[in-house]
Amino acid sequence: MDTGMVTLVAVSVAAGALVQAMSGLGFALVSAPVVAQVVPGSGGIGLVNALSIVQNAWLIGRTDAPIAWRELRRMVPGLVAGVLLGWLMLRLADPRSYAVLVAVSAAASIVWLLLAERVTGAVAGLLSAVWGATVTTVAGVGGPPLAAYLVTRGLDVASYVRTLQVLFAALSLVSLPLLGVSIPSLGAVVIWVGALILGSLAGELIRRHLRQEAAERIAKVVIVVVCLIALTRSLAALAH
Repeated sequence: MDTGMVTLVAVSVAAGALVQAMSGLGFALVSAPVVAQVVPGSGGIGLVNALSIVQNAWLIGRTDAPIAWRELRRMVPGLVAGVLLGWLMLRLADPRSYAVLVAVSAAASIVWLLLAERVTGAVAGLLSAVWGATVTTVAGVGGPPLAAYLVTRGLDVASYVRTLQVLFAALSLVSLPLLGVSIPSLGAVVIWVGALILGSLAGELIRRHLRQEAAERIAKVVIVVVCLIALTRSLAALAH
């Protein structure tokens, strides 16, 4: 992998880390569409999930709030079903279509985030868990449906963010054996982890000067723009 590609991934990782540090989610949604075009195949998504675990651990360690284990236990059946469904999709999907799959999954997750607030109760919990686990397993971008459920549970912001990171980390760990992890070089990984930490620090700094609602609006705009660009490029590449 040349210097330009390493830099491109580093920029997407830093941007994703910044978004997630501001709003609690968004790392994979921002970085996965770019990484999928630079590191093709399921191993690229595995790389995103591995970096996501680092981001989750960073936020868990720096957030002082209780984890909502009761809510996580309620989501377990849907999460298990989603991981199995994602595994089946991985077996059936054409590897050449991963870039498009990542972008479409990211965009669909954003739509669900906007619509899920209108659905409450057990149905919302089940749909969020199944869809979020499926998309995380396949494309590493299942955060919004999971967040849309937890944000309706009456948790304070810090508890919501910390609980979400535990959920993301668990799903990413489960997905790694299914996806594999493509590591171009040790040097590149060091650069990307450094970019992740810098992005996280920047996101935390911005969040301290913004109300939570403003940070989430900014994050959504960035995510949607990145997903649309990635989808357009992926379709153009397949057309050739």
